[in-house]
Amino acid sequence: MHEYYFANYRLLVDDAISSDDSMKYLAGFSKVMPVTHTFAIHMGDEVLLEAKMAEVTVCPIVCTTDSFNIHDTKDAWAFVSMMDEESIRRHVKYVLTCSRDYSEMTLYISRQPYYKERKHRWVTPGIPVSSAIRTACEAGMTMRDGMPLHASLVEKDGYGVVFLGPSGMGKSTQAKLWVEYQNADFIIGDRPGLRRIDGQWMGFGMPWDGKDNIKQQKQVPIRALISLEQAPENSIRRLTKQEAMMVLLNQVMMPMWDDAAMALLTPLMGQLATEIPFYHLKNLPNKEATELTRETICEICSCRRTTI
Repeated sequence: MHEYYFANYRLLVDDAISSDDSMKYLAGFSKVMPVTHTFAIHMGDEVLLEAKMAEVTVCPIVCTTDSFNIHDTKDAWAFVSMMDEESIRRHVKYVLTCSRDYSEMTLYISRQPYYKERKHRWVTPGIPVSSAIRTACEAGMTMRDGMPLHASLVEKDGYGVVFLGPSGMGKSTQAKLWVEYQNADFIIGDRPGLRRIDGQWMGFGMPWDGKDNIKQQKQVPIRALISLEQAPENSIRRLTKQEAMMVLLNQVMMPMWDDAAMALLTPLMGQLATEIPFYHLKNLPNKEATELTRETICEICSCRRTTI
């Protein structure tokens, strides 16, 4: 087994999986961190794939994505690849079974080579870690005091700033502007993890990321969360707890199919909305937006220290 670490979780991976090229994304997360929980991924026998698929697909579908369906087998969760024409051509079939708390996972996958015309050679399909396994690990986080966000995370002077918003709203752009104008460190471009540890909210880089492919195995205490909106001029205001919850409901990666996980995640989101300042930033992608945000955050923190 190989060991990887993210957000104070440990991920154990079979040699058979970690040796595949598609698992290289984990390479930067091998440094040992303090661990509170462990996830394990095992490679199932490919011979059992068809039987496993027939077994689980008769169970109810509780969630559908572009890449897979999630079935509830009562004893476990089963992530089953969506068999569109392209995946059928490439023989990319898989079933990922997970224990009810996602701590143990087994991947059954077809590894039959297919001929890739563009490269004029036979290619063995990769393991779809970026979709099913990522989703299972994130669902497991929500049962263990964590939440993955559709957001970007930077570090400035030892504190973390989180930028939230729908796709295309400028999360990565604001993070990059902070690197350029505020001398910040870009920790992750999408899907950071947040956890409340010893009474303090911490933000973490995660092994997976979106289009920017920016990710570090790093943690930082969170000072503020910034909801973004593009606008013709820069302005910022503090959100109420109720407004902050609405932002989180749209930006936290929630396992809506799992009532037990949601029962733990919802109050944790309420704690975050109560304990960490949330702001709404109407912005242009410029230096002035970063300065306005930094000054606002620092002013609030100065007021807190004065009060204390």
